Amino acid sequence: MNLIAIDTSTDWCGVSFFFEDECKSTIEKLIPRKHSELLPEYISQVIKEEKIDKKVLDAVAVSVGPGSFTGLRIGVGFAKGFAYANSLPIVPISTLEIIANDPKINFENFSVNLFSHRDIVFNQEFKNKIPTSDAKAISWNQIKSNNNLVHYGCEKLIEEERALSVHPAAKVAGELAIKNFDQWVVIEPYTLTSNYISPFQVENK
Repeated sequence: MNLIAIDTSTDWCGVSFFFEDECKSTIEKLIPRKHSELLPEYISQVIKEEKIDKKVLDAVAVSVGPGSFTGLRIGVGFAKGFAYANSLPIVPISTLEIIANDPKINFENFSVNLFSHRDIVFNQEFKNKIPTSDAKAISWNQIKSNNNLVHYGCEKLIEEERALSVHPAAKVAGELAIKNFDQWVVIEPYTLTSNYISPFQVENK
């Protein structure tokens, strides 16, 4: 499968190009508040460097959240426009599943925690990198302390030494899109929406 994968769900911005299921090129940088400026540039750079004929592309993959409201809006909006303009389907990828499938993770049971604001994080449980719970927004003190912790942006909340910091990566998003294409693909890209998981629904107990 040939596709372009995009992740802008945090202050990182990443673009990866896959040809025949293999990642050929990745541009990934920490660029807080510059996604709208640099994402189109990264896409153009990858297309130019890899001499990509858009006609060979099978799909566009994009992280759809949870994550930064602005980052998701930019990434998903750009992916939808690119897919629509090139008559491509789009593959939405959960940000927490992208983090969970990072090759650095070797835990069997673990939770992924992505910082939202104050003491609120987006949380999901995994076993062997497969989700065992729904993604939700919760306060940090609600997280099960007996689980291994994988996180991004939670340094000020974490006390456990075993916590592993991992940022969502476009390369992993692309790998998940290829693996799960038949189950996750959206044929009409304009119908896609981000999964913000509003933290304002959190109840303090």
